[in-house]
Amino acid sequence: MKAHVIENNQIVNTIEVDSLDHAASLVEATEGSIGWSYVDGSFTAPEDERSDEEKAETNRLSRNDLLTASDYTQMPDYSLSNKSAWATYRQALRDLPSHSNWPSLEDDDWPTKP
Repeated sequence: MKAHVIENNQIVNTIEVDSLDHAASLVEATEGSIGWSYVDGSFTAPEDERSDEEKAETNRLSRNDLLTASDYTQMPDYSLSNKSAWATYRQALRDLPSHSNWPSLEDDDWPTKP
């Protein structure tokens, strides 16, 4: 199982363990990641202190990487049974800047690959 290492009420590492009995600073990694806080059995995400411009730039870079990684799916000489699903996914990536949560996108705001 995965476990978070907690120091000063903050997740500092995530490791694979057989049991949580190895150390008092381990809790089951049901959610969260490094930098999250852990207080009274609850995980809390850190506040994102970046400006909207910085968030938008990061999102655009991630989106462009995803578009580049899927370019091959739209090549005319590439045979793919779900080519239209990939085209829809790619359009959803291009439409992200008009999303209601832009630029503070959550994980589930991003489209899912076909």
